Amino acid sequence: MTTFKEDLIMSLMQDCMGKIGMAKMNIKVMLKNPIGVGDHSNYVQSIRDQAKIIAEQKGLLEVLEKDFYDED
Repeated sequence: MTTFKEDLIMSLMQDCMGKIGMAKMNIKVMLKNPIGVGDHSNYVQSIRDQAKIIAEQKGLLEVLEKDFYDED
């Protein structure tokens, strides 16, 4: 049985992984079919924004893993 702390940290880590996955998929869609993404007229900035989300979430994930996950 897991503790509340373990469940909370795991939930935060899963949230980070989900946001990373969504941002990666957004970039793939924009690269594969930019015409089909009508609300993104500036593709470079849109991809940069998604890359920033990935970087931010990876940073949070790293902190959670190193500083809180499996901590006694």
